[in-house]
Amino acid sequence: MKAIFKKEFSSYMHSVVGFLFMAVTIFFFALYAVVYNMLSGYAYVSYTLNAILFLFLLSIPILSMRILAEERKQKTDQLILTAPISVGKIVLGKYLAMAAIFMIPVALMCVFPLYLQQFGTIPMGETYVAIFAFTLYGLTCIAVGLFVSSITESQVIAAVLSFGLLFVTYMMSGIQNIISTTGNLLTKFLGIFDFYTRFSNMTMGMLDVTSVVYFVSVIVLLLFLTSQSIQKRRYSVSVRNLSMGAYSSVTVVVALVLTVIVNMIAGELPTKYTNIDVTSNQLYTITDQTREMLENLTEDISIYVISDEEDADATVNQTLKCYADASSHVTVTYVDPLVNPHFVSQYTTSSISQNSLVVESDKRYKIISYNDLYETEIDYSTYSQNVTGYDGEGQLTSAIFYCTNDDMPKVYMIAGHNEYSLDNGFLTALEKENIEYETISLMEYDAVPDDAQCLIIHAPEKDFSEDDANKVIDYLNKGGKALITAEYVDAQMPNFERILSEFGLAIQKGYAVDNNPENYYQSPIWLLPNVEYSEETNGLTGSHTYVMAPYAQGIAVPETE
Repeated sequence: MKAIFKKEFSSYMHSVVGFLFMAVTIFFFALYAVVYNMLSGYAYVSYTLNAILFLFLLSIPILSMRILAEERKQKTDQLILTAPISVGKIVLGKYLAMAAIFMIPVALMCVFPLYLQQFGTIPMGETYVAIFAFTLYGLTCIAVGLFVSSITESQVIAAVLSFGLLFVTYMMSGIQNIISTTGNLLTKFLGIFDFYTRFSNMTMGMLDVTSVVYFVSVIVLLLFLTSQSIQKRRYSVSVRNLSMGAYSSVTVVVALVLTVIVNMIAGELPTKYTNIDVTSNQLYTITDQTREMLENLTEDISIYVISDEEDADATVNQTLKCYADASSHVTVTYVDPLVNPHFVSQYTTSSISQNSLVVESDKRYKIISYNDLYETEIDYSTYSQNVTGYDGEGQLTSAIFYCTNDDMPKVYMIAGHNEYSLDNGFLTALEKENIEYETISLMEYDAVPDDAQCLIIHAPEKDFSEDDANKVIDYLNKGGKALITAEYVDAQMPNFERILSEFGLAIQKGYAVDNNPENYYQSPIWLLPNVEYSEETNGLTGSHTYVMAPYAQGIAVPETE
């Protein structure tokens, strides 16, 4: 085998085919890397790898077309077949020679992320898993080309057939959708030949073990079929040949069955064993708190995905698999709006977007808009909306808690004193925590409502009446909670200050000023406080986000509680 490998590898290194293959692969990788990673600033090398995947349709047939077909045509294969070496070693030696040529540009690709890291933060785990997926895809395509070359003596026919087969495996997902958007027995069978989807499964920060098993098993199967194709030519036409033909057919069937069984077993394993999250922020892994909540779940939860399963968001799908694996009480169902257009109407009269979720229990249900699953921000330099984060777990856990919890906390927002309106982001956060909220005027109540678990007094500009202040003080003295903010106003507010003084707090008159330019923005009263690291401030310190406090006031706190 070593001699076969050296012969073929040397042949490629001394011919235009080997260098052309490496040069074309490196050229197109560099071209798309400049476009995606250098000019557009994308940190994900997977974008570049996905863009050049089409090269395999042309380059690998050219690389593999002569590997066996030419020797068969020139009759030089007889020398090898009569040599004291097994057919399997012959096939493996030739395959490894082509794989070595392919791995040279792949090795250069592995260096590229290290270069990019000099200019910013690169998701190394996701990047190298994508390169690994690219390598498996390429090695599988080489195995296809080797097998095709073994069944013909024409290089042209070998190249054309290889191109046709690789094109079909590349486009199989689209072919399945053309046949049926909902899926049927035929599309499931055709899915066996879908190389591209398996590659895509590992380019989003997830090491998919089932895809690895698929590629490896297909490579082994194709090498075995190549050996069987050559083996049949070692014997002349005789009674023995007939028996060898039967033996070969039986072994081929056994190999096919074993390959299917191995992939079926891998597919049935829980996702916690087959899907390894390599993202830096563990995007596809649910937290211990969510896992504990799901393990203690006693009520059945149905999650409906408003989408065909084939077209559903891959990231959301992975999150849903984690939930279903963590609890037997969670079931996930895909509802194709084209097949069942009236399904959503039983929950809402409004239209909801594709890939939205409906979480339902026997008590109640909650709709999660697809737009709420992703955090976005507007880039005002281009006026485009960019995705900045994924909140699938937060939204799902919140919805399940809402559907199963009997005690819903409620907060009251005090109005009537020119209070500021609360930001939509804050209200969205309350809804996500399943906290009901209501705006009230204390003048209309004899006391703070009994079901109030918290009061929010947001920067009043007019003073409280004595009666309103007494209601708040009575509520707090009974163990109530309050979130109170204040701003500078050029007016006396004795009753509002009395609420604070009841607990030893006192707002200092005037603005807080800092004379150090490093601690303010443009004006000494627009403060930039230092944000120290803690669990609560992780979102700020991790993203190096500034917090500006304009017109801040001092609050005197008693030395003793």
